[in-house]
Amino acid sequence: MPKQTAADTSAKYIFEDAPVKKAVSSMVMPTIISQLVLVVYNMADTWYVGLTNNANAVAAISLCLPVYSLLTALSNLFGIGGAGVVARAMGRGDDSFAHKTFVTAVLGAFSAAAVYSLLIFFAGRRILFVIGADNGDIGYAVSYVRWTIAIGGIPTILTSVFGHLVRSCGNPKAASFGMMLGAFINILLDPLFMFVVLPSGHEVTGAAVATAVSNVVSLVYFLVYILRRKNGTTFSLVRKSHSQGCFFEILRGGMPGFCMVALAMLSNCFLNSMLSTLGSDAVAGIGIVRKIDQLAYAVNQGVTQGMLPIVAYCYAHGNFPRMKQTIVYCALYTFVFSFACMCVSIVFAPQLISFFIRSSATIFYGSQFLRVICISIPVYSLTFVIIAVFQAVGRGIEPFILSFLHKGTLDIFIMFYIYHVYGVSKITFSSPVSETAALITGIVLLRRFLKKTDSKCSFKSSAV
Repeated sequence: MPKQTAADTSAKYIFEDAPVKKAVSSMVMPTIISQLVLVVYNMADTWYVGLTNNANAVAAISLCLPVYSLLTALSNLFGIGGAGVVARAMGRGDDSFAHKTFVTAVLGAFSAAAVYSLLIFFAGRRILFVIGADNGDIGYAVSYVRWTIAIGGIPTILTSVFGHLVRSCGNPKAASFGMMLGAFINILLDPLFMFVVLPSGHEVTGAAVATAVSNVVSLVYFLVYILRRKNGTTFSLVRKSHSQGCFFEILRGGMPGFCMVALAMLSNCFLNSMLSTLGSDAVAGIGIVRKIDQLAYAVNQGVTQGMLPIVAYCYAHGNFPRMKQTIVYCALYTFVFSFACMCVSIVFAPQLISFFIRSSATIFYGSQFLRVICISIPVYSLTFVIIAVFQAVGRGIEPFILSFLHKGTLDIFIMFYIYHVYGVSKITFSSPVSETAALITGIVLLRRFLKKTDSKCSFKSSAV
């Protein structure tokens, strides 16, 4: 048996003994902070490019978002999927299986990243034209995806996967630091590459190069951190230890997270394609709205990613009351914050859009879109909590259903209906409608699941 480290003891305290609020805060707060920093650097790209008042350049970044988001989808597949399996294995006391899962998730992520990077390198231009690029923005868009995906795809995915896996082992601060390190470096490098190193007109390329370099730095940090933890069974990548059984468990747990992002990408492609009939100003406007929406999205993701290992551990450990307390606390936290974000977005929509660009047409479209889409924020915040619960306990069907309802299926049908009945300017109303349907379904599924855990608790009590 490997020697137990101080970090291992701290992780056990968080998962088993700490008060629920303290345990959740210790896991969630570092994750939220790292997510917010990531949002800041994502916004920085758009803000710096927006200084040029070039709607084509801003539209290009918006068009690249669905393609770039697939990196997040792949990270979720192996990162969130692996995190749930690792935490449940630790809850059972099976450190060997946790270690195998860790290694398998990393190898799977590397392979998937390599394939996707090659796809973008050879077919990126054609893909961008399909999702709505035109002759005005295609040059900017191709340059952006080649640097961020074809060249920087592998470090981007591995950095995110390492963050999920390290957090699942009870080390949220180390995971968050690695993510924030790259974000801070990106923010510093953006103006350097955009306005100093590269000539005028290459601002989008400069932003892309800064993103690629910063993710390489984060990856180096995680590799050094992991290889130095010689006593941690779940961290060592030196041993040749992986398992086909782990791989399928990872896929089952991570597929809903993959689908949620991939389907959102599909939905955004349809939305971009429809809005492109209004011109680059409308596409730029919806791109800025997505950047603003990322603030609430990041906090919600921080909460759900932080709570997932606790829920997984408690479920495997049989501590269902603690598991339910964690769920309730996180749901309340995300809803209150999301409701506040919605109110701010409705009241200050023009001011928020104008922070990124001074184009009056883009501000007009962006304000309209933001006031509609922000209605979805409190709704999807609760749906994300429910999805995270099912991912944590290793159930695949329920989060898969909710992922499909969240984006990429129902909302696309609603888009086409609104487009033909009310016009293209109203299609953003598809978001709050589809999100409400997903939440109602999620509440029904969660209540059914929690009733089963109550019966397990009753059975254990009577057996004792």
